[in-house]
Amino acid sequence: MRRVAAVLVSFWLLWTAPASASSASATDKAIKAMQKGDFKSALDELRPLAAKSDPNAQFLLGMLYDAGNGVVQDQSVAASWYRKAAKQDHALAQVYLGVLYYSGEGVKQDYKEAAHWFQVPADRGNDLAQFYLGSMYASGKGVKKDDSEAIQWLTKSAAQRNTRAMGMLATLLFSRSQNEQDLVDAYVWSHLAAESDPIQATTSARGVIERYCNDEQKKTGKKAMSEWRRKWVNEARERASGR
Repeated sequence: MRRVAAVLVSFWLLWTAPASASSASATDKAIKAMQKGDFKSALDELRPLAAKSDPNAQFLLGMLYDAGNGVVQDQSVAASWYRKAAKQDHALAQVYLGVLYYSGEGVKQDYKEAAHWFQVPADRGNDLAQFYLGSMYASGKGVKKDDSEAIQWLTKSAAQRNTRAMGMLATLLFSRSQNEQDLVDAYVWSHLAAESDPIQATTSARGVIERYCNDEQKKTGKKAMSEWRRKWVNEARERASGR
């Protein structure tokens, strides 16, 4: 995952699960400044709050150092701020600290430590943490290799429209193909990944998987794809209506 892109994504995700209402409100001015690209004002707002152990401020400071926005890019400093927020149970700080340990950026690469930080937010439903945990179980990095565990985590992530999880899940299901359902599910996720993500469209194994499916399996897969699309549309409407 490219660091700057990840930081921009987490900026928008931050408000889906702030550490607390009061903490989020304390950093409102900094958020507005960041939206305008006024990183100096954001830093002026965040530093005193972070010094007082505000977890959102610590996380946002970590993001700025991670991306090099308003400061010289320094992922070791970013890791330090993420860690402070993560220890206060800030879910996204835990995720991004885990990513740094996974990639070895700003800290010594440590897959076991990465898995440690991914676990709680994955349990709580963060799709990125679920994707990384799933990929780690698939490869045996930091955890004992376990394809069944990998498939469980990747399925949870894919269900939240994480296209990287979809692609990896399809490949794992196809490679193990214990039964017809594995093959159908591989068909479903490979096609959903490709239609949702241009990168997945060029790397997806959907063409190979499709050749192994008979007409009835393809029909079943297309029906499942329609159900997933309908589910995601309904979820988006619920979020938009504030329910």
